[in-house]
Amino acid sequence: MSEGETIAVFYERFAVGQIHLSASGALSFAYDPRWLATRGNFPLSLTLPLRRGLFEEGIILPWLANLLPEEEQLAALSRALGLSTSDALALLREIGGDTAGAISIGEPSVRNDWTYEALQDHYGKPTESQALARHFEDLGKRPFLAGENGVRLSLAGGQKKTALTVLNEDGKPKLGLPQPRDRLAIPKNGAPSTIIIKPDNPRLPGIAENEAYCLTLAGLVGISVAECTILEADGRKALAVARYDRSLRKDGSLRRLHQEDFAQANGIYPGQKYEQGTIPGLDLARLLRTGDHLPPADALALLDQMIFNILVANTDAHAKNYSVLLGNGVAMAPLYDVSSVLHWDHVNQYHAQKIAGKRRKPADIAPRHWNEIAHSAGLNASALRRRTGEIIDAMVAHRVEATERISSLAGATPEMVEHVAQLVEGNALRVGGRLRGLDGG
Repeated sequence: MSEGETIAVFYERFAVGQIHLSASGALSFAYDPRWLATRGNFPLSLTLPLRRGLFEEGIILPWLANLLPEEEQLAALSRALGLSTSDALALLREIGGDTAGAISIGEPSVRNDWTYEALQDHYGKPTESQALARHFEDLGKRPFLAGENGVRLSLAGGQKKTALTVLNEDGKPKLGLPQPRDRLAIPKNGAPSTIIIKPDNPRLPGIAENEAYCLTLAGLVGISVAECTILEADGRKALAVARYDRSLRKDGSLRRLHQEDFAQANGIYPGQKYEQGTIPGLDLARLLRTGDHLPPADALALLDQMIFNILVANTDAHAKNYSVLLGNGVAMAPLYDVSSVLHWDHVNQYHAQKIAGKRRKPADIAPRHWNEIAHSAGLNASALRRRTGEIIDAMVAHRVEATERISSLAGATPEMVEHVAQLVEGNALRVGGRLRGLDGG
């Protein structure tokens, strides 16, 4: 980017504020006075409350960086666009039309300009399955179709994924998972996506079944989750997750809902999403204390998500796998990224956050660790242990239903689903057995 530039941040056609790059190369952000005076406005972040004045680089840059993909995805994206991986603002100016949440960077998102190109038409394939497989090949070279005319979208995280829109029989965008007569489409010219699709991964065999089972089980337990299913892609499979940060207006058009992950909400960079590292990241106490911004029921929902992640051995439950919705107040977002590590011996087996001050594996969790989690976050220890036991009981009670639901999906391998279910239940029961021994149950 050239120095001395100002880049606008938009919610649809409304200017939310401006990011300024000074002659010295420093970034800052200020809300547009009209946005501050607009009824129904919302902050970009818990770290960027609605007020006049400048927010310095140390606040705005972590928020921007967390809108981008990471690792191999970021490197491939940078190569495709001819930009530095460290220039978050320049990258988002190119791809920041449809991000996690409601904001577009650099250009307004005007409803009359929104268009959708069916995936089959784009690739000239006779079936949706073949078109999706071809799309996965494309993503390996150009994450999020970077450089494609009219396509400006970005998803955070290191996992390969795509954001598409589900169209109904009439060719209109819809919410929820695709049904047999629906079509998948590429959103263009600022149009919102409605579904996130994660392709299978040979390094993580069974990942689609694993995540689909864990999300389904969480929903049956009573935890708010993103809807999911498994899609076939010409011999491959993928997990499809309906976006919860989208809604429909009365006229049938899509509306983005604003959200941010816990890395953004706590002002840390993507590289700090795990607690361990040369620059410490979000620890379990700070993660749970993010719930101080939430209404009581939502703070309890955060607690349930944390408990469930430990019980299923989701050691990848880092700061970017928890989010809040920012609109009419602050609300906890549904659980959206959860799988059990127990199926993969070659994957890091330690939880994303230290538990009771040390790195711990799923099998290491003991009653005293729950007590120390509670103490560090200002919670009641006996209430935390009791809630953990209730979730374990619900997991066991709903295991059969969750297994049957996922095993019945086209493309799912029932043996894989059953194997994951056994591993998850075994870990939960081991934790529960130790708790009951402590509490005399």
